[in-house]
Amino acid sequence: MRVDLNLATRPFGRSRLFWTASAAIGAVLLVITAGLLYSFWRSGKLPPELAAKETQLRAELAELSSEETQFASALKLPETLEVYDRSYFLNQLLTRKGISWTKTFGDLEGVLPPRVLMMQIRPEVTFDNKVRLDMQVGAEAPADFIEFLKSLESSEVFGSPNVRGFNPPTDNEPYFRYQLMVEYEQQL
Repeated sequence: MRVDLNLATRPFGRSRLFWTASAAIGAVLLVITAGLLYSFWRSGKLPPELAAKETQLRAELAELSSEETQFASALKLPETLEVYDRSYFLNQLLTRKGISWTKTFGDLEGVLPPRVLMMQIRPEVTFDNKVRLDMQVGAEAPADFIEFLKSLESSEVFGSPNVRGFNPPTDNEPYFRYQLMVEYEQQL
């Protein structure tokens, strides 16, 4: 049998070990926090060569922004807009005049099957100077139209066709009518 000989009115207990360990851990955490704060403060500053490059780039950016403002104000003048509109119109006109209808119809004649009828054709010039043909064709039977699509796809001057619509035959129109769009590789 064991007898405690602690004669104190208020026994101290085992809390001394807990408080000592807590103080030691707190001191270690405080040192780690101070190290992390110092590391963060050091990394926040740019090296001198990067700081010089940053100021140089900011000066160039300010200069380019002022030039952009000057050019934008010059482009908004009514005289400039008038010249731009006229130039755009003339460029579009020249581009459209550059499409050879004779060559276009010759290329279409080479791929058009005998029982397919060209009803409507409208060329369109895209921004990258490619010719796109919007066509409406009539066919006696769907198989004839499929033959036309196959010959378009196998042609070297036409891209793959994009069929956009279909109308069945009516009393007034005995043909199957198809709307399609195809890229045409005619050099302008």
